[in-house]
Amino acid sequence: MAKNPFDEPADVTGPRPSGRPKRAKKTLADGFLEAIRADFRAHGAGVIAEVRSDKPDQYLKIVLSVLPKDLHLNINSLEALSDDEIRQRIRGLEAVLRPFLEKSGLARPSLAKPGRDGEDRVSEPAQGIGPEAAQ
Repeated sequence: MAKNPFDEPADVTGPRPSGRPKRAKKTLADGFLEAIRADFRAHGAGVIAEVRSDKPDQYLKIVLSVLPKDLHLNINSLEALSDDEIRQRIRGLEAVLRPFLEKSGLARPSLAKPGRDGEDRVSEPAQGIGPEAAQ
C-alpha cells in the first residue's frame, strides 16, 4: 500500500499547549507539496499547454506569478536607437520571418514594397513624414 503523504508521523515531540503536535502543520504542508509535485509530474505539461491554448490570459498570469518581483525589464529600449538602427532591426526580423511566413502561406505579397535597395519589404520608411522628411 502506498504511503499517504498526509499521514502524520507516529513519533512527534509531544503535544503543545494548543493540543496540536509541533510538526503537524509542517508535516501537512510537506505532504500537500509532495502530492502537488506528484500530480504536476504526471499532468503538469499537458495542463500548461491546455491553459496556454484555451485561456491565454490565465497562462500569462501564471507566467507573471513565477517571475521575480524585482525583475526590471527595459521594455522601451528602442528609445535609445536611431531611426536607421530601428529600420535595420526591422529588416533583419523580416529576413528571418519571411521563410516561415511563405511556408505557412501567411506572407502577403501585396503588403511588400520594394525598398531603396530593391528588396521587397513591409517596413519601408515613411516617405515625407517625420523629422527626416525633406522640407
